[in-house]
Amino acid sequence: RRSSDLEVWRARVQKNPVNFLAMCRELSCIPDIWALKEWNNWLTPTGLGQSRRYDTAFFICCVQEIPFTTQDKKETVLYNWLTPHEALERFTPDGIWLPPPQYYELSRLCHFPSLQGLHEFSRERELEGCECWLPVRLAASDGFIQLLPGDELYPNDPHWMGEKNLNLSSTKSAEELCRDATRLHRIKYRSLYDFTLQVNIEPKYKHIHPLIKSNPRNMSSNL
Repeated sequence: RRSSDLEVWRARVQKNPVNFLAMCRELSCIPDIWALKEWNNWLTPTGLGQSRRYDTAFFICCVQEIPFTTQDKKETVLYNWLTPHEALERFTPDGIWLPPPQYYELSRLCHFPSLQGLHEFSRERELEGCECWLPVRLAASDGFIQLLPGDELYPNDPHWMGEKNLNLSSTKSAEELCRDATRLHRIKYRSLYDFTLQVNIEPKYKHIHPLIKSNPRNMSSNL
């Protein structure tokens, strides 16, 4: 397919999703949706002053060749193909910024040194499904933490629809809160480009922990 054709069709689909079916008919193609493996699901936290929240599903798709790619100058303005550890290594003020969900999931991918290993794991694991994660913010004395499901401080009712803002706070430092806890599943923030994953719970749905390193440059992957 010529890139110009795909760009025209993308604009049509963005205006009206029904045009996706029309595109498939005209180009005689069938989307390989079976190649997509459900990976995880994150919901934008409340209380961040955002007018929009996103129920974001992550999928894994393993391909042997890099597909044709172009940005739409709207949601995507630049693209690049990186390994998980390369993306984490570039997570600096002079490089790229990764939202917490992307940082977490890329850290998971660093467990897999090969594409084949990731393909086999994601194919078997997706049969288990996954749950939606809604991070809940807790203000510590020296910064803030995002609590994730399974953490012992995670509220029983996180108010999924944002009907109530949870203003959790503590006079303890983030380090003290970590030391006092037995079940950890949280993200500790120092700055926009400096946060730490703290996880010791058993992952649900046969998933895998993020690979936690003090320095992403120590991570290696052949993905």
